[in-house]
Formats: sequence, C-alpha cells, structure tokens
Amino acid sequence: KIRAKVLALQGWNDPMAQPEHVLGLAKELTEAGADWQHHAFGNTMHAFTNPDAQMPEHGLQYSPSADRRSWQILSAFLAEALGA
Repeated sequence: KIRAKVLALQGWNDPMAQPEHVLGLAKELTEAGADWQHHAFGNTMHAFTNPDAQMPEHGLQYSPSADRRSWQILSAFLAEALGA
C-alpha cells in the first residue's frame, strides 16, 4: 500500500514516458491504494521545466507554458499535502 500522495507531471510527447506507460502507472498506483493524480501537457516533451533542454531530436524540449503550469499544479499539490 502506498500512503504518500503522488503527483505525476508529464509531457504528452515525451518519448521516455509514453501515454501507454501512464496507463500502466495509473493501474499500479490504483491497485496500491495511492492517492494519486496525473497531469499531461500537450505538445510537450521530456525535460519541459529545464530551459537548457533544447534537443527535440532527442525528445528534450523546454516549454515555458508547461513549466509555468506545472509549478502552479505542484504548488497547489504541496499546499494540500502539507496542509498549508
């Protein structure tokens, strides 16, 4: 059983975390009884929060909008998890 809250943030076009992998993760987390949530960002690759990630040919690409949105989601997640 997983007692920790789980937040997964994913670039939908991330070749290292493809949509079908997300379904497997969702199944495992659900079976483990985790309180989990997943957010995917469209037209977004791996390393979307890293401004130095500029290699789309390798699936790495910074996304200012996904970076901003993911921080908003993370802030809300932590506020809830920590009771702030």
